[in-house]
Amino acid sequence: MWVPNRGKRLLCGVAYEMEHKIAALRSQLADLGQEHVLAGLSSGDSSQRQSLVDQVSSIDLPLFRRALADVVRTLKGNKNRLDKQPIPPKPFPQAKWEGLHEWISSSGDTSNEKDDTARWWSEGLRLVADGEVAVLVLAGGQGTRLGPGAPVAKGMLELSVPEPKSLFQLQAERLLLVEELAAFVTDDTIKRRIPWLVMTSDATDLATRTFFEEKNFFGLEKSQVWFLKQSSLPCVDLDEGHAMLMEAPWKVAMAPAGNGALFSDLRTAGFIKKLSSQGVKYVQVYAVDNALVRVADPVFYGFIHRRQAEVGVKVVSKIHAKESVGVVCLHQEGASNLKCERYGVLEYSEMPESLTTAKDNSGQLQFRAAHICINMFSVHYLEKLTDLDSQLEFHPAVKRIPHMRKTSGIWETVNPARPNGIKLEQFIFDSFQSCDSEKVALLEVSREEEFAPIKNAVGPGIADTVATATELLLALKQRVSALTPEIGAVSKGFALLKAYAGGATESATSDLVNLSIE
Repeated sequence: MWVPNRGKRLLCGVAYEMEHKIAALRSQLADLGQEHVLAGLSSGDSSQRQSLVDQVSSIDLPLFRRALADVVRTLKGNKNRLDKQPIPPKPFPQAKWEGLHEWISSSGDTSNEKDDTARWWSEGLRLVADGEVAVLVLAGGQGTRLGPGAPVAKGMLELSVPEPKSLFQLQAERLLLVEELAAFVTDDTIKRRIPWLVMTSDATDLATRTFFEEKNFFGLEKSQVWFLKQSSLPCVDLDEGHAMLMEAPWKVAMAPAGNGALFSDLRTAGFIKKLSSQGVKYVQVYAVDNALVRVADPVFYGFIHRRQAEVGVKVVSKIHAKESVGVVCLHQEGASNLKCERYGVLEYSEMPESLTTAKDNSGQLQFRAAHICINMFSVHYLEKLTDLDSQLEFHPAVKRIPHMRKTSGIWETVNPARPNGIKLEQFIFDSFQSCDSEKVALLEVSREEEFAPIKNAVGPGIADTVATATELLLALKQRVSALTPEIGAVSKGFALLKAYAGGATESATSDLVNLSIE
């Protein structure tokens, strides 16, 4: 039945709802001193105005308020450190590749191991076989920052080892090798799949998902790869008013909220409950731009399990006292008669020379444990952190942020020559402070075997590039290739171990795990 003017009434209703939403947003933004964000509503077409309203509606404004308050307090030097005093971490062990020779020579027999590393390795493989481990890669970084021709996502960067393999492929193949090793050791005909959580960002999400599809998930089961997107917050001006910056008249400039946001993002995605329901006990978390990272490292899993730790932290020794890197330390908090110790990371810029050069009785630097963003969390602790994530502080990342601003009614593009804006970020290592220090375990590993970051564009004398990472990976491959088993014949276990330790650089890795990734 036709109803006169029904269409007009519907349009009026939609318009009323839009005006009501805009009025509510204006009120919230005015309360934050950010009402300029809606200036674009006075121009543009309806789709552009709708896009602005939708984006602003999606911003967690209460979280933005808290984040900005944290950052302003830091910038003004009013951080309440509660008289925190950094002290060196408690003694921590080293994981030694040589310790696996005993495992090799026994063809995987774990009954008579004496070396700690071999025991951790065997224990970790049992955890893998029992389906008690998972991996999370922080893959929100943009490869486009590494120079012309770089892919959208860092994980898509290719290294010639010697055949071209992307970081994602190298990491996926190491994961496949661990699955195969666990099945070999337990003599299980059915491999347990390790969940691989891939955390993307707004900038890398679509490209990453498409890349995995195009590469047939590198031989992994599609169901074991779980994608989640890192949350973002508005960028703000460095000036005192800290106004939100506009990427365009109808778009707020946004940036990922830091790797520490992963805890709330995991909760929002429902993945912590999913991990728990599947019997997963430990999750290794690492950054995608480390070409040497040992993904799903059985040694790390076994170490944390043996220590009954809630948090695990891999560290490498600083090259020299003035190496610009954050170090793991203990913070003593509270009054002298009520002091407690909590783990954290001390940034190089925060350390006076008296700390950077301080040495212990053996002549080693007291603050030498460099944090390389390879951590382990028990699922039990992740569940706890979802209730405590509001305690994670936001930090200012002062950057050069191109944007647009409206001056005298005209929008103009601003390309700053120096840092002009702030990104609001949480750090993953701030989560350490919520854990009892007795439940945090540090493990020192070899820099040459496990740390080859890719942070910079290739150039003469420039460190931490694709070129330097490739050199380190090929050097590792050469060292591992020189190993021979202490038994008569090369067992499958030895071949798998060599492939894993060598960084999954072998062109025939897929043959070892009986899979095709083409």
